[in-house]
Amino acid sequence: MGPEIELRHFRYILAVAEDGTFTGAAAQLGITQPALSRAIRGIETTLGTELFVRDHHGATLTPAGRALIDDARAVDTAARTALTRAAARREEVHQLNVTARACDIAALENLVVSYNATYPDRAPAHAAVVDGPEQVEEVRSGATHVTLLRSPLECRGLESELFRADPRVALLPDAHPLAASRVIERSDLAGETIPTWNGDTPAGNAYWTATDLADHKWIQGPLVSDAAQYTASIRLGGAIGFVPESLLEELNLTGTTAVQVAGLSPSELRLVWSPAATSLDTATFIQHATNQINA
Repeated sequence: MGPEIELRHFRYILAVAEDGTFTGAAAQLGITQPALSRAIRGIETTLGTELFVRDHHGATLTPAGRALIDDARAVDTAARTALTRAAARREEVHQLNVTARACDIAALENLVVSYNATYPDRAPAHAAVVDGPEQVEEVRSGATHVTLLRSPLECRGLESELFRADPRVALLPDAHPLAASRVIERSDLAGETIPTWNGDTPAGNAYWTATDLADHKWIQGPLVSDAAQYTASIRLGGAIGFVPESLLEELNLTGTTAVQVAGLSPSELRLVWSPAATSLDTATFIQHATNQINA
């Protein structure tokens, strides 16, 4: 009989199922790929059946894995919700923590400043910039009350409200043949090299390569970890990219040109919070943000 199954094992199974590879899942979990593989093998030994088919393309769920995955997700969500609810019942909150990625600092700042001016008698909102992978985990843990999260997003067990939908544009090197165009089709960029984000999920990869609405051929470009690397890889002429139009002012666009593209999915900026830890202050902030949307 193999080792007992622990809560972390459910998260391991979910990570591999969602990423489709042991390497990518291990990176998301912050453990080594061999350690993750050993843990999954131990679970399979305990259950007496394989959960994943492994081949050179990655890992796909077996029938037994598919039968387990919904329950694994439910267990993980229930555990996170319980911890968040407990955190919410600590002493009265003296500060409302609101976060976003650095690229959305303008929207974050405007919301926090306007909220504090409108509700001077409530717990003040404090703005902080966090890395993308940390946004949802901090909300689930109760460290963050509200976060501004961009699509694509994975926030099961949490609530969200659309704050803004921004059109996306193609970012091309200045020397690109289509850089002088006013509007192009996504198909015009078929076969181009596109940077890929370190640790991205399949859904995220499809979004950033603009293949989420329709299939287009593309070549995997440099692996990048931040916006500076992303734009630099395009400036050097080896790649093209797709970015939200609203974020162009936040990027270093030297040597690049933004061109409108028909048929791209928008970039959605959403307010995300935990329903299990929705205090009066959190609800007031969300309502304030919603009023900003509808104004």
